[in-house]
Amino acid sequence: MRKHKLLFITHESALSGAPRSLLYFIEWLRSYRKEYEIHVLSLKSENSLDNAFKTVSDVYFDLSNVSDKIDYSFKNRIKRKLTGVAFTSEKDRLLGEIVHNPYALIYANTVVSLPIALQLKKQLSSAKLLLHVHEMATAIEQLLPNFKSLHVHVDHFIAASDLVKEHMVRYFGCDETKIQRVYECSDILITADKPILEPVSAKRVIMVGGAYWAKGDDIFLLLAKEVITRDPSIHFYWLGSQSIERKTVNQGDMDKLEIGSHVHFLPHTSKPHDIVKMMDVFALTSRSDSFPLAAIEAGLLGVPIVCFEKASGIQEIISKGGGEVVPYLDIQKMAEAIIRLVTSDEIREKKTDEVKKLFNNCKPDVISEEIDIILSKLLKK
Repeated sequence: MRKHKLLFITHESALSGAPRSLLYFIEWLRSYRKEYEIHVLSLKSENSLDNAFKTVSDVYFDLSNVSDKIDYSFKNRIKRKLTGVAFTSEKDRLLGEIVHNPYALIYANTVVSLPIALQLKKQLSSAKLLLHVHEMATAIEQLLPNFKSLHVHVDHFIAASDLVKEHMVRYFGCDETKIQRVYECSDILITADKPILEPVSAKRVIMVGGAYWAKGDDIFLLLAKEVITRDPSIHFYWLGSQSIERKTVNQGDMDKLEIGSHVHFLPHTSKPHDIVKMMDVFALTSRSDSFPLAAIEAGLLGVPIVCFEKASGIQEIISKGGGEVVPYLDIQKMAEAIIRLVTSDEIREKKTDEVKKLFNNCKPDVISEEIDIILSKLLKK
């Protein structure tokens, strides 16, 4: 049986949400769709996931360390004189190798992958182009300012949440009929480790993610100040990496707010779920976060979630139960919601049951089947 060749473009191979979601889907395809030959193009390589993408792909291309400078070496000058072949860069030669494959579909993961996907599609006119958008409007404007002029060449879109879809239509004029919403997915891995978090008897609130503007690490500190002032038995934990700039700024803010004894920044770990399962509330302080995997994982672990309205697709789940949605950047309302959940065992237990059931639909097998239906329909057109 002749296999359809599919090219998946990942903007990076780090442990961030979008590449992980793509990896889940490719792994599922390898298990259940033997009729596809899977090629992966990574625009930026990281040691953490390189081997995983290489393992799940039939062919793996790495563009991260490829030069785009034209090679005017003596060897190439002689070759040009003898054969008439034009001077090319290492990047051009790699892309030339890629377009020699008759791909049925190019799957561009994140808007960052769109420019290179369009460059390839120009030479692969029969290939369908599917763009999976994981970003909300602010991030799209920052990452791809000319998205409005480029998206018209895309055959179909997947949006990571209804909010992402709304932003695509409202701010960039995307054709709503070409967009399907598919939530992000993740899974949890609990080990035998039993982390010790001080103080042992504290009630705990956590946020997970790299510290920067979109995740709201500054909001997290203001929220902690508001909650701790009302109830000093509650402690706050941020799990994730910090740049030197964010670390020094956050430490300075904690000193001035006098909350250093109640706020704990924990370094990135390969076993985050062992820590998250020990928490009473997940405080999603993000300003712009399409559908964060850390929130999915907290939900699967039964940790109630409090989030801001209009800030992430997580509100679409939590509006049905499992936590509370509060007005955008309303720190007082979020503080009140956290205190309600922390101080009432009855409310928290109810929200725990709800959040587990609601996020059970955001597991890789469920979401992969949804994406596969979209992909199959697009290939049949």
